[in-house]
Amino acid sequence: MSKSVTKQIANEVDDVFDDVVHNLKKLAKHLGEDTTDALSRTATSVAHSAIELIEDAKAQTKVIAETAGKEAREHPAATAAATAAMVAAAVGLIGLAVAHRRKPAA
Repeated sequence: MSKSVTKQIANEVDDVFDDVVHNLKKLAKHLGEDTTDALSRTATSVAHSAIELIEDAKAQTKVIAETAGKEAREHPAATAAATAAMVAAAVGLIGLAVAHRRKPAA
């Protein structure tokens, strides 16, 4: 996995996390304006907790992407073998799904 691919993946994950955090903050602000009932207070609390969780996940994703890129550069043969195994597994699962769909219903 090249550095540019690793950076691209990390940037795309960051964008998704940023969108989710933005929407959760809007939700929390909207709910925060009228937290007179227990459900609204709970939803606001959940939104704030989710924001914290996503921000932690975002930081961890950067570390994982950097580590994966480093490992792929250090062990290209193992990376190629793992990729081939994943492709073979995906093809096998697709084949199984196609075979399953072709079976007549009992």
